[in-house]
Amino acid sequence: MRKADNGWEFISEIIGQERDTYVFSSVISEGRRKGEYKIYYNVKNMNCIKVIRDGREDKETRDVIRKRYDFPLYQGKKWNYRYTLFSERTRRDIDSFAELSVVGFEDIEVPAGKFKTIKVKVKASIIGTSHSGVFYYWYSSDAKARVKTEYDLDVFWRNNEYMKEELISFELK
Repeated sequence: MRKADNGWEFISEIIGQERDTYVFSSVISEGRRKGEYKIYYNVKNMNCIKVIRDGREDKETRDVIRKRYDFPLYQGKKWNYRYTLFSERTRRDIDSFAELSVVGFEDIEVPAGKFKTIKVKVKASIIGTSHSGVFYYWYSSDAKARVKTEYDLDVFWRNNEYMKEELISFELK
């Protein structure tokens, strides 16, 4: 379980494996992304294949997280991908671009404990503009999960509903 700085909880668990796909069940407790999710990841690289939200396919969420991981992760690795978001404010699609890079290894402590992690920098940009923002996530192979995420305090993230989330508990079965 991860908890955001605004009190929201994100609960995830692997509920199965179908051929070359892990199936995760996730629940987001509040906000515009509130709902029950089934998320399908490729076993080899953990790229997102499909997202089902409240019983319906959610292509926008799939596109946003599609290559968030892209295993194997190693020092200096860089990758990128394009995606489209729907803006609630402007009521139109926004073409976006994510540039990711492994920036190092860190030992960190979160409420769930101490972890050796891989730190990944994500720079998100709106294509055709100078608008961009950065966030970081820390992935732990021991927890088999992202244990921390932090968004830079930047105008780009002004509509974000939280700026930080941390793993507060986990159980490997």
